[in-house]
Amino acid sequence: MGKKLKSGYTTGSCCTAAIIAGLNYLLDDRKLENVQLQSLNNKKINIPISRLRKRNNFVTSSVKKYSGDDPDVTDGIEIFVRIKKVTKLKKDSAGYIIGNTLITCGRGIGKVTKKGLRCEVGKYAINPGPLKMMELAIESILDDKNDLYFEIKIYIPEGLEKSKKTFNPKLGIVGGISILGSTGILNPMSEEALKDSLYIEMKVLKENSDKDYVVFVFGNYGKKYCEEIGLQASNLIVISNYIGYMLEVAEELGYKKIILVGHIGKGVKIAGGIFNTHSKVADARMEIMGANAFLNGESKENVMNILNSNTVEEACNYIEKKEFFYKISNKISEKIKNYLKTNVIECEVLLFSFKEEILGYSDNFYKLVEEVKK
Repeated sequence: MGKKLKSGYTTGSCCTAAIIAGLNYLLDDRKLENVQLQSLNNKKINIPISRLRKRNNFVTSSVKKYSGDDPDVTDGIEIFVRIKKVTKLKKDSAGYIIGNTLITCGRGIGKVTKKGLRCEVGKYAINPGPLKMMELAIESILDDKNDLYFEIKIYIPEGLEKSKKTFNPKLGIVGGISILGSTGILNPMSEEALKDSLYIEMKVLKENSDKDYVVFVFGNYGKKYCEEIGLQASNLIVISNYIGYMLEVAEELGYKKIILVGHIGKGVKIAGGIFNTHSKVADARMEIMGANAFLNGESKENVMNILNSNTVEEACNYIEKKEFFYKISNKISEKIKNYLKTNVIECEVLLFSFKEEILGYSDNFYKLVEEVKK
């Protein structure tokens, strides 16, 4: 049995805890060393306060992000909140008004520049979950203080640098990271979370482009081949193992054409009707290759060598009739079309090996490539 993975807390929880500590210090001179939050799914989170400083009419507080066992690039960064009493709220079209309080952002927090995200274009990238947590905290503390006005500024000195390691630049969030968290608790990255991030990426791509096609690759090797044949990176999605899920998303979002560029190791699984290519879900690569090699007239010896191969790369060495790879590409294309509900999406496929060579492609692959490049 593996150990239970530790949960952490989100950037949204960090901001909320810093706001609670700052308001308590500013209004009642209470210096909190820890803040206990109730998450949006009714679980308790205990968050240490890193810094707390008062200067006349404003307070600065901070929290260090803790991500638990999640491989999160924001783990350990310090998130600051500056809370200031004001006589009236200034105008800030990118900010958020909560009662008599303006939440604004400084350096390290991104701004939204593309449609399709959970924040409006032009707003600071604070998702609805974190904003709700902040709202509940502010209202509970300022419930009887309707005559007071406050400006709360969130800033993250390391935010811009950390954002370069996230999807933010591609999603159209510029200048820093996002304030995230649907509940406030950061669970180690799950398959559903990965799918959610892929859905958002694809939705943003669709809503900010007039193109009716999308390019799917399994990983970075696929990107390389796309560059070589002139396909735009701006219309490319790295889908990992989730071909079935991403086909459903493409259909939902109204795409008409899909170009799949992938390694034979994952591609051959699709030829066998496997639409989650992770080895823990299904791994019949050699069996699928062997069966199709037999149908393509390979010798019994070659088929047995394929079935006994350690890797797909090795198995490829036993394919003497090279039309095999073109037939497999067409079979993948056909399987994808049959998988889709409406059958209105055109799909063409190119397969390559790690030996840096194109193995084969479906009949209309280059015709579709030239069509979408125009």
